[in-house]
Amino acid sequence: MRLATIALIAGLLAAPALAQTPAPPSDTLKAVMEKGITMSVMGNTGNIDYKPDGTFSGFDGQFEGTYKVDGSKLCITVAAFGLDNQCTTYPDGKKSGDSFIITDPNVGEMNVSIR
Repeated sequence: MRLATIALIAGLLAAPALAQTPAPPSDTLKAVMEKGITMSVMGNTGNIDYKPDGTFSGFDGQFEGTYKVDGSKLCITVAAFGLDNQCTTYPDGKKSGDSFIITDPNVGEMNVSIR
């Protein structure tokens, strides 16, 4: 019993240390944040711009929200669309002028170009 109690206490004390802090942005996401992107999705094409304060807007003001970066993952929240911390992994090694495809289970393929 005493050993189980000690293990429980040790686990509770270690939990904050195990909580992960976000990884620094990948090179690709650094370029995305600096330059913005042009995205084609479901037949629509528009620009998305990211601000250093953690907000973004896109497609000529049709939507806006907040974002967080964790390594190669970009996580967005768009209250108007019911998106809450939806994360997408971006490929590594991309820079301004590069294009790539991301597949989302809800909307299909999204063609992304870093401006």
